[in-house]
Amino acid sequence: MSHEYNVPAGYAEEEVKEVINESIASRLEFAQRRLAAYQASCATFEQLYEMSTQEFLEKFESGTLGDRQEWFDWYAAAEGKKVWSRKHDILAHLL
Repeated sequence: MSHEYNVPAGYAEEEVKEVINESIASRLEFAQRRLAAYQASCATFEQLYEMSTQEFLEKFESGTLGDRQEWFDWYAAAEGKKVWSRKHDILAHLL
């Protein structure tokens, strides 16, 4: 996949490409940190409640777990993990 961009006057195309790649690499590092944080949160919940995040999501989405705050926190961590995993994958393929 190629990307179109305009090279500002007075700048070499290689310099612009380098800045773009550095920006993507920086964002990829950020995505990795966010993903790791959400993975750690999910792992903590999994140990605490002795079920996988997938099992939790099935029960949570079916309404069998009730409305405890912890379930909403776990759900948010699972959603964060999913979002940042996708972002990480996209960014990794751009480099």
